[in-house]
Amino acid sequence: MFDLEHAIADWRQQMLAAGIKTPVPLEELEIHLREEIEQQTKSGLSEQEIVNSAVQKIGQAHMIQNEFKKVEATKEDREWKFVQILFVVITSLFSSFLCGMVIFKMGCFSEATSDQKISCLAAVAAFALLAWGGRLSCRMFPVIRAKRIRDAICISGGVLLMLWWMVFVHIILPRHDFTTGQLLVTILWEMIFPCGIFLGLFWGIET
Repeated sequence: MFDLEHAIADWRQQMLAAGIKTPVPLEELEIHLREEIEQQTKSGLSEQEIVNSAVQKIGQAHMIQNEFKKVEATKEDREWKFVQILFVVITSLFSSFLCGMVIFKMGCFSEATSDQKISCLAAVAAFALLAWGGRLSCRMFPVIRAKRIRDAICISGGVLLMLWWMVFVHIILPRHDFTTGQLLVTILWEMIFPCGIFLGLFWGIET
């Protein structure tokens, strides 16, 4: 004797095997399947034929999974575009802020000489070019399709950057007696500039 609940359970297993493992979409699909079965109960078909017809109408497991993949890919594309826009906005604001401080002699930059200010502006420009350059030169980077490897590279780069900052702040800086202007130039070139390299690497690999 045909068991409707057993047939639906088998259908769920097919969905799971196809990769639809998120509870909410799977539950929604089952609700639609049951509604379709209920609508066809008056068609005169047997229960097995009704289930087969309902499954065909909703879609086979691989077809549904393909649709889910398309939706997920579109969502990921939108999220990545948002991250890219946010990245450009933040780096632009940061660079503009530093340039404004240098040009208008704000804060400690008022004590810097003309040559030191030029060096500071060059460091900020190099930071911005390197950070944005990752997106523009993404074709120069090897294509790494495995997200785990990309994440590992980016995390390793971030760790190295943090280690360099710690060495610079706690070991290198205390051994030198910089003037205010020299200190600003040194910080921009030794801390902000490497940050641009890391951001460019991150953007180039992820793009």
